[in-house]
Amino acid sequence: MGNSKFGNLPKGFGRAIDLSSLVRPATPASTPGSQSGAASGGASVIVNVTENNLVSDFIDYSKKVPAFIFIWSDRAKGSREMLETLDRLAQRDQGAWRLGAISFDTQPELASALRVTAIPAAVVLINEQVLPIPQLPPEEASLRLMINRILEVAEQQGMTISRGSSGDTSGAPASDAPAPSEPEEEEAYAAIERGDFATAAGAYKRLLDRRPGDALALQALAQCELMIRTASIDPKKAIDDASRNPDDLDLAMKASDVEVAMGEVEAAFARLITFIKNHPGDDRKRAREHLLTLFSLVPQEDPILLKARRDLASALF
Repeated sequence: MGNSKFGNLPKGFGRAIDLSSLVRPATPASTPGSQSGAASGGASVIVNVTENNLVSDFIDYSKKVPAFIFIWSDRAKGSREMLETLDRLAQRDQGAWRLGAISFDTQPELASALRVTAIPAAVVLINEQVLPIPQLPPEEASLRLMINRILEVAEQQGMTISRGSSGDTSGAPASDAPAPSEPEEEEAYAAIERGDFATAAGAYKRLLDRRPGDALALQALAQCELMIRTASIDPKKAIDDASRNPDDLDLAMKASDVEVAMGEVEAAFARLITFIKNHPGDDRKRAREHLLTLFSLVPQEDPILLKARRDLASALF
């Protein structure tokens, strides 16, 4: 981005993310920073992002560990609470990733330089490359899952990540987080804390057996299954293989999974829609079913998703 005031920012650093419909209801909360650390039982690890340290303490630092920048505002419902949740997670991980924060209320120019158009929002940097976040979940367990995936991506790119522990090995959400109302959710949250997505998926499936159609459980299951499918995949190889073999549905689905996990949802949708357009029969049905699963991972009002739904309808009819 050509803004000399903030240094040389990586290409694509400021992808706009509309997350307003995903924030949880506001609850009484302490001020982010030192007080949020007190609420979580430890010293806050939030680093305030400024014009002076954006490049040195975040972009350059991302060559060591992932750098997560969260943009929040007191006027954005739930964003203060989400920052406190991220602070708790960062404390538990003891330096495995850096958490930065930008208050849109006090630094609107800096937030605008990142091309943020909706609050709260976040971007992640790994080796000075942007990992866009198409969906920022409000729940602590889902944020834990997202952070685990970010660390996995960093390791796949050659980083050595030391995953610390604050001593809380229960895997349960923090005491000030909303308690799950179902035993399957308790089991799933604990499994997600451990990075055990298979156990979490099994718990959500049992919950759906009792409560078919539960929207949150369906979305959480889809997230867990995506993590399982992409856990051992080399992203570059998967995408290259699919591009070289456009008629291979298995390769197309694998590549689209990787692209969604990396935040490249538009590319993932376009890949499967192109396949559907060019391949009739059973393969078309399988591709459509997989695409609908990926649709469930994106906010329903996202313009990329709305366009993909229209493109799918055109491809089918």
